[in-house]
Amino acid sequence: MQYTLLITGSPYQSKACHTALRFMQAALKRYPDCIKGVFFYEDAVLIGNKLNQPPRDEIHLTKAWQNIAKKYDISLYLCIAAAVRRGIISEDESRRYELNQHSLAEQFQLEGLGTLVELMNTTNKIIQFR
Repeated sequence: MQYTLLITGSPYQSKACHTALRFMQAALKRYPDCIKGVFFYEDAVLIGNKLNQPPRDEIHLTKAWQNIAKKYDISLYLCIAAAVRRGIISEDESRRYELNQHSLAEQFQLEGLGTLVELMNTTNKIIQFR
């Protein structure tokens, strides 16, 4: 069985990103290929900002997501409309908007809602964390 994770809660205002990460760690420990992809939507896209700097005594959520994605080769998608609106810009988007910098963290990619639909259509279940 394969799952898609949909995360909509802010990494700073809710526990959605924390809970989804813990769920994913537990699921992958038992079934290493059970997560097909993770789609961050609404304020959850803030997780993909490479400039995030949490206090030193807190988990660095962005790095935690990057590490698990790299370890299990799982795609982390940020809704492009929500991300750009919140200042999370890839290198390509920075050129498009004629900006000098970008803020998209490694392992994350900007995608449209069509990617979410594709994930939903090709997995057995979608689990939302808000």
